[in-house]
Amino acid sequence: MKLICILLSIALLVLAGHYTVLYLDNQTLSQQLTKQQADFDTRLQQERASYQKKIDSLQDFIAFGQNNKAPTISNSAQPASTPAQTTNLSVMQQENLKRTLEKKYSLLMSRLGLSGLAQSELQSLLEQREQILNASSIGYYSSQKEIEEAVNRQQQGLGDIDRQIAQLLSSPEDRKTYDLLKDSAYEQYQMNNFFDEAQGSSPIPTEKREALLISKLEQKQEFMRYMEASGSSIQNASTEEKPFLIEKAHEALHDYKDNFLNNARANLTPDQYDALREREQKQFDEMWESLKAGWGAQ
Repeated sequence: MKLICILLSIALLVLAGHYTVLYLDNQTLSQQLTKQQADFDTRLQQERASYQKKIDSLQDFIAFGQNNKAPTISNSAQPASTPAQTTNLSVMQQENLKRTLEKKYSLLMSRLGLSGLAQSELQSLLEQREQILNASSIGYYSSQKEIEEAVNRQQQGLGDIDRQIAQLLSSPEDRKTYDLLKDSAYEQYQMNNFFDEAQGSSPIPTEKREALLISKLEQKQEFMRYMEASGSSIQNASTEEKPFLIEKAHEALHDYKDNFLNNARANLTPDQYDALREREQKQFDEMWESLKAGWGAQ
């Protein structure tokens, strides 16, 4: 009898040991499953955020990027569109134009106190300006003279609209803001990408975003004035004089970048500033290579 009790006790101890092992294995598996589920949820949220950023970036590109493309050139007839296709295309174009105006001129519109009639007139003029910017009558077989005439017509149309808008904007500050924003699509697209990528756990307030954008556009305006005064001189300079003029233009471009970054330092955290400086250096290097190529310089 004692032997049977001893054997039963041993069997119970073995079963208890197996139960303990199974219990611990179950706990471990449950913890692993919980951790894997949490990791999956985290990755899912990250993927959703990543795709949302891509969608937002694409919308910004659609709104801001349209004015910076080379003129559309076509050498073939376009297929005829049905009335329904034409209507859908018109609706899409109108929605895109509205989105472009809202994004591009939001800083100006938020400051204006125009009456309803003046506001509508301004909106109409801005729409006309964007349509002129996006229009193209240049084809593969256009001669140099035809291209120059098309560019001149475009510039005349833009100039007429700019004068009408200047008359609507009574404040010198508003006219200055409009002058900075009217050809700023590319810079706004660049800055919005930076704001989205660099803010991390320290969101950049709206007022600082606006200050950074205005600072960049002011420096760009100064550089463009320099290029308007000196660009043709570089292009037509003698072989001996051209390197000197190109170096002066390089200094002006450096001033554009350095002045903007100096102003940006006060509005960003050190990490954000370092990220901006790296992006700007790359963009200004690309700009300089493009300018040199246009002048036929090495």
